[in-house]
Amino acid sequence: MMIKIETSLLTKQVYEVLRGKIISGEYLPGNKLDIQKLADEFGVSRSPVKDAINQLVYDELIEIIPRKGTYVTELNFTEFIEVLDARLMIEIWAAGQIINTLPTDKIEQWGKIIQEMDSFLEVTPFPFESYNKLDMQFHLTLIDWTGNKKIRDMFTSLNTHVSLSRIVHSTSRESTIKRHKDHLSLYEAIRDRNFSFFSDTITQHIESIKKEAKLRWDEVNL
Repeated sequence: MMIKIETSLLTKQVYEVLRGKIISGEYLPGNKLDIQKLADEFGVSRSPVKDAINQLVYDELIEIIPRKGTYVTELNFTEFIEVLDARLMIEIWAAGQIINTLPTDKIEQWGKIIQEMDSFLEVTPFPFESYNKLDMQFHLTLIDWTGNKKIRDMFTSLNTHVSLSRIVHSTSRESTIKRHKDHLSLYEAIRDRNFSFFSDTITQHIESIKKEAKLRWDEVNL
């Protein structure tokens, strides 16, 4: 089935389609991608496909192996855990930077993201990608408040990999609901200027992801 792509902003549109197929699991880790076949499928030339793939390489969703080809990035469990540890370190640092000075109105706006996330929990089938985007927005907002662009860039690159890993490790709706309450606790910790509570909650949140990832990884690799 040919996918119609508008002639304007071709690279962006191809990028979004390819990214969506990777995140949804239609393209699995290790799958080889043929640029010409993709161009034919989208009804475009090779150029926007190559440009889109270069962006996905930067996102670490695709890797180009010399003399072999272009592949969806395969996951390394150890690297995944290291990414989560790095994310935890950054979020705790970020909270320490802003917790005593952040204006109340910004904290309330942060809480509204949780309300949007709440609405997705009632939808069947569970729209994981939509929920995940808000989840990432929630955590990235904390980093944005620090005003440190270098740290933001680091955190964004970590979250791209975590997003992919969550999908591949089959995070269920039930486990997402269990962790969802952590977002409210993080909001309350910032609202109450309680750094200790924030640190404990974000640590628990990350450890929960690690635990489930280990279970899923073991199931796949038995």
